[in-house]
Amino acid sequence: MKRIQIADFDRRMPPLELREMDDYYEAVLVSNYDESYPSTQVRTIQLADIYVNLVMTEKGAHLVSALFLKPVEVSDIVAWMQLYTISFATADATGYYVEQADEILEIVLYQGNPIVIATRGTDRLYYETEGAIEMRRESSEVIGKKPLLYLNGEARFGVPHLEFNPSQDEIHVNGTFLFADYMDTYQGHVGFFRKTDPDLPVVVLVGTAIIEMELTENPDGSRVLVIEQPYDEA
Repeated sequence: MKRIQIADFDRRMPPLELREMDDYYEAVLVSNYDESYPSTQVRTIQLADIYVNLVMTEKGAHLVSALFLKPVEVSDIVAWMQLYTISFATADATGYYVEQADEILEIVLYQGNPIVIATRGTDRLYYETEGAIEMRRESSEVIGKKPLLYLNGEARFGVPHLEFNPSQDEIHVNGTFLFADYMDTYQGHVGFFRKTDPDLPVVVLVGTAIIEMELTENPDGSRVLVIEQPYDEA
C-alpha cells in the first residue's frame, strides 16, 4: 500500500493521507481508523461518483474516508477535494447543515443519516432530508468482493439456507412461480430443492449477475420470496 500526502500537492489542503490500493485510492478523513475498528464495522456507501466509508459503533455512524475508483489520477483526486466537500449528519438546533459550502449537490441517507456532497465555499448551508434516497446496502464490490446475492438489501457472499412450506409459502423467480422445500448452495450457485430428492435441485441460478432477493412475511405466518436476476450480457 502506497501512502501519499495530499498537502504535498496543495499546501492549502488539510493534512490528509491518500492510500493507493489495487483498485482505488482512499482519502483518509480520520487517521488510523482501520486500526481502531474491525473491518466488520465499516460500511462502504456510494455517493455520486465516489464512495465513502462509515464506521458503525454503539454511539452511531462516523464518516472516516472517501474512495476514488481507478482509473483515476492523484491530481484528479486533489482537484476533486479542492472543489468539493463531504458532510455526514452534521446538525445543530436549526437542522442539518454543511459548513464552508457554496452549493449542495447530492444528499443520500444511510440508516437515516444524511451524507452530502457540496461545492466548497464560505457559508453554512442548511438542508432538508425529505426526498433523499435511503441507501439500503453497502457497496462491497468496491473492495474487490462481489456479493453473490442481496437478501433484503444485505450483501451475502454465500447462499443462506432458507426453509419453505410449499403449502403456504410462495417463491417467485424472475416472474416464474416455483415449488420448493428449501434454498441452499449447489456447486457454488443458488439452488432450490425438494426434500424428496435432496441431491438434485429443481432450479439452479447459474448467471453471473448479482441476485436480488426480497423475503417478506404475511400476518398469517406465510412467506413470499421474490427473486430477480438480470440476464448476463452477451
